[in-house]
Amino acid sequence: MSDSNFKENLQPVLTQGTLGPATVTILGAKGLRMSGLTSFHLDEGPDFAWLNIYRTLAAGRQLEITREREPSQVNIKDGEVEVRWAACDEVQGELSAHYCLVASASAVDVTFTADLHTDYDQFELFIANYFTPYYKPYFAVCDNHIHPDDVLWYEKQWYGEHENETWARDDASASIFKDGRWQTGYPLNWRLGPHYACPLMIQEHRYGHAILLMARREDCIGLSGFNNYHNAQYLHLFGRDVAAGEQVSTTVRMVLLTEWDDLQQEAMNRYEQWKETS
Repeated sequence: MSDSNFKENLQPVLTQGTLGPATVTILGAKGLRMSGLTSFHLDEGPDFAWLNIYRTLAAGRQLEITREREPSQVNIKDGEVEVRWAACDEVQGELSAHYCLVASASAVDVTFTADLHTDYDQFELFIANYFTPYYKPYFAVCDNHIHPDDVLWYEKQWYGEHENETWARDDASASIFKDGRWQTGYPLNWRLGPHYACPLMIQEHRYGHAILLMARREDCIGLSGFNNYHNAQYLHLFGRDVAAGEQVSTTVRMVLLTEWDDLQQEAMNRYEQWKETS
């Protein structure tokens, strides 16, 4: 068989930086990768990218899969990267993702922005993060017991039941999931759980580190998770009506932890600290 049957398609490396023991690589439309955290198990690869705009949705349908569209511009300055997509037939407006290392917080901040040229009902950016089975996912959801705790840390099981789960911010946000947008593109019938307690998720690696993902409550209509053939955590951003000429923008944070006494309490502490300073 001729070797010409095989092609090597490498993700373009735009820039790299360090975050504690990790190397952060910005991949452009695919988001970012973090490597160098495990010395023996080679469990991170280009298909396990984080913080990318997977789908752009509005008005009861999927508009496009943004991460599969070539960016119109990539700006690199002072160790920060901005990835921009021009307006197109599917999305009438410019989109961007701006990545910034925050070494003092062992974090990466990503600002997602849309400058829209037309009115959109319940405009949403669906942000994807793909981890390997070496990570264990947790979600901060509301406890529906008779004597509830403030936060129930819901743990998903690898190849468990009810994998297509989502936790909306409130009843109004839950209704957006039911408006038909998940029947277009790649149809997905989310199983609605209780409301989230705060827009905060954990991925705990079995070999000594954890990843926290957090958003601002006012800009996050839901969290979702899938843990069957890939370990995914998603952020549903905005989910509100946007008028032509309007800009929507929000920043989410990813934190790398390498030491903790109580992981879930440390996650809450980091989230509260971020809320106070953002």
